[in-house]
Parts: sequence; C-alpha cells; structure tokens
Amino acid sequence: MRLPVETIDKILGHLPSYDEKSLRSCSLVAKSWLGPSQRRLFVSAFISPETYQSWLDNISPRNTGLLRHLRSLVYVAPRSEHNLSHPPFQIDNDLRDYLPSFCQLQDLTLSSLDIRPITPAYTELFFAFQHTLSSLSLVCVSTTLNAFATLVGYFPNLRNLEIHSMSFEAGGRPAPRLPCPLRGKLLVQWNKETDRELFLDRFPGLDLEYEELVITGEYEQRIVAAVEDNLKCLEVTRCTWMISGPVEYLTANTNISISQRTVLPISRVA
Repeated sequence: MRLPVETIDKILGHLPSYDEKSLRSCSLVAKSWLGPSQRRLFVSAFISPETYQSWLDNISPRNTGLLRHLRSLVYVAPRSEHNLSHPPFQIDNDLRDYLPSFCQLQDLTLSSLDIRPITPAYTELFFAFQHTLSSLSLVCVSTTLNAFATLVGYFPNLRNLEIHSMSFEAGGRPAPRLPCPLRGKLLVQWNKETDRELFLDRFPGLDLEYEELVITGEYEQRIVAAVEDNLKCLEVTRCTWMISGPVEYLTANTNISISQRTVLPISRVA
C-alpha cells in the first residue's frame, strides 16, 4: 500500500529539522519518501569557513535541483587581514555558481562581510530569490550607505530586516533612491564596542516606514525617532544602558514592550 504524500509529510513532520540521520534513513524507505525527506534535509543551510567544504561535498552539479528546497541560508564569510582588498561580497566563486538554484530562498543571513559599493553585477547574484526573500539579517557587516541601500532595496518583498553590530564607513557615493519604502519589522542590536555613529547619522535618511521595531543590546533613541511616523510596536529587550529622558514622540497607538532589567521612562503624545 502506497501512502499519500500528505501522510508522509505528517510523519516526517514529527522529526526535528536537525535530525539529518533520521531524515536520510527515511529517504531510503521508498521512492515516494524521497522527495518529502529531501525537502526537509535541504530546507536550511549554514555555510562558514569550517562547514563550506562539507556543504560542497553534499551538493554536486548533478543534484543542484535539491537547492530549490532551500528556504533559509546563513553565510559566514572567511575573515581576512586585508580588508581593503575585499570585493563586494567576498563569496567564494564555487558558491556563486549555486546561487541561481536558490529560487525559493526566504531568509538570508550574511555575517562578517565587508560590503563595498555594489554594481548591478553583484546584485544579480541574488536574482533567483529577489522576489521570494522576505527576511535579511546583517551580522558584523561593514558597509557604506550606498551599498546598504542598494542591497536592501533590491528585495521588494523584504519585511524583516535585522542589523547586528553593523557599522557604516565614511565616504562613498550618495544612497540611491529606494524603489519602495522599507516596511515591516526592524531589529537592531549593538554592543558597546560597535562604532555606530555613522550608521545612526545616515540610516534615518532612507525611506523608512517600519511598523515594528525591536532594540536589544544598546538602546538608541535616534533609531526610534527615525521610524516614529509609522511605528505600531516597540520592543526593548536585554538593553544594558538606557537614556534618561522620556520617549516623548511616541503616539498613543504605539504598543510598547519592555523586558529584562530595562528601565525606560515613557510619556506618550495623545
């Protein structure tokens, strides 16, 4: 008796996504189990200097079709002592060859990158998932305002942007006009060592219409002020240093959530 695909999906749904051994075993049960098992095996990928070769070993040119199942990708770039020689997106050439297969990617994390001024040739690396990507995380990224705006503006359906210890570099060309305002949810996290002054000076100049803002690590009132017009929800969590003055510009319809040892005086405008 052949089980319906829906039933197989429900059975496999009880397995944790990280249980690759069990999923590989399930893929060998029968031909009808292969597809549902592969969808779970290749739904996410974590690529770093330590895992890069093993990832390439699992993905050969003969089975790149499996990458259509990929929904989430974390890419940690190799560190270099010669930052000034880095091209935009120091992504290995072998990996670039596979990017066109990520046609259903929804969640992308880029870590430890120096993102320099971006040309159309570089944004075209992401063409396969330009319209499917809804979440972008930038972790320990150094960039210019122009490169940042070009990158986030390339994805018209981006609804979640996370910025972790990111810094802007001085100079560079003016930021291009975004094709559409940045909307949805913005998460900002800094530590005390992050040089964020240029970011805080230039980021508010973009077209920002975020409805939800999460601030963690180090509180910055200037970020709240930059998105105040459309802000519906503000969450402040795990902040170790707070301003002493009230948040006077938040309207009465802004939902505010404060947690974990945060003391933030708030007065609202009626």
